[in-house]
Amino acid sequence: MKDDNTTFLALLSQLGLREAEAETYKALLELEAVSIRKVADVTGINRGTTYEIIKRLVTIGLANVRQSGQREYYSAESPEKIYHLIQEKRKDLWHAQQLAKEVIPELMAEKARPQGRPLVRYYEDDEGIVTILKDVLQTCALMENPEYYVYSSRPLRQYMYRKFPQFTQRRIDEGINVKVIAVGEGGNKVDASERKWLPEPTKAGISSYVLIYGNKVANISISNDYTPYGVVIEDAGVASMQRLLFEQLWGVI
Repeated sequence: MKDDNTTFLALLSQLGLREAEAETYKALLELEAVSIRKVADVTGINRGTTYEIIKRLVTIGLANVRQSGQREYYSAESPEKIYHLIQEKRKDLWHAQQLAKEVIPELMAEKARPQGRPLVRYYEDDEGIVTILKDVLQTCALMENPEYYVYSSRPLRQYMYRKFPQFTQRRIDEGINVKVIAVGEGGNKVDASERKWLPEPTKAGISSYVLIYGNKVANISISNDYTPYGVVIEDAGVASMQRLLFEQLWGVI
């Protein structure tokens, strides 16, 4: 029972209730319609603070007040009201996400770049590749028409998603499209994607995977000991040139 109480209070905390507010609501659930004094006696919180807490619980829909003569009596609303609070919190987060989509690109555009140089980041191992893939999702989510381009080579495909197998489903769920030029056989077409193939060279093997997304170009490869690594260049000019070359090649395949 103690663990259940701790979990319940933790849930209310996640919904933004302070400890004293959660304790007061818990007390109201255990009591019938009661006065401020009775609630304060149970929780050990002084009457003035209890009164302010209950006013807030009434406002958010977890408590109600009933007038009887000159006195007010308070009782808890059903715990099912917590589902309503969760839905409201989800709506608030959705609105915050929409605002972020407007504000963050503006902030990124204003970010100073030393002497106009591009930003270059290096990543290594499977976790580094996961970081790049997550950046693709996050960057495309901020775009008006979320889409990115890929040059995919057969030797690299086995390394790309082994630590992030849910990437493709996440991309589809978030409405992000992709165009892929695949070098060598393999690679299945899935939803929200287009794919064209180039023959794999018979001499020197091509072991590189390139993603062009937003103002970024990521080049992923493998070292001699088969450790994947990636370099991300963030520069509008570089990304625009790579995008132009991709589109020209796409049109003639």
